[in-house]
Amino acid sequence: MDCVCCGSAAATERPERTARGYRRFRCWDCRKQSNERSGGLLNGTQYPSDVIALVVLWRLRYRLTLRDLSEMFLQRGVVFSHGAVRDWEAKLAPLLAGELRRRRRGRGGARGRHWHVDETYLRAVPGSSGSG
Repeated sequence: MDCVCCGSAAATERPERTARGYRRFRCWDCRKQSNERSGGLLNGTQYPSDVIALVVLWRLRYRLTLRDLSEMFLQRGVVFSHGAVRDWEAKLAPLLAGELRRRRRGRGGARGRHWHVDETYLRAVPGSSGSG
């Protein structure tokens, strides 16, 4: 992994992990330490990345309100405000939308699935005509 501070390739993985279970790295050029989330969009958040991603996906997919999501996760023991959901959505929604569009349009995802109709044949069913 490249160092998030200086961009050097001299960063090596350390054996211990963070309290949330993320891998730790140390750069031998600038002597700084980082983890998997350092330099990313979710750096500094107190919740795991998978929980934040799930909240944003549910918000976009099912059109739930901000307060509904915070209440749903409160029942699961995860406490956050509706303002946090709004902030996470502002950060992650453009990235998720771009990724879903990329998967839908190419790279094996939807390739070969598009089709179109050239002609349509309609057969009249006896006794169902509107002229009776």
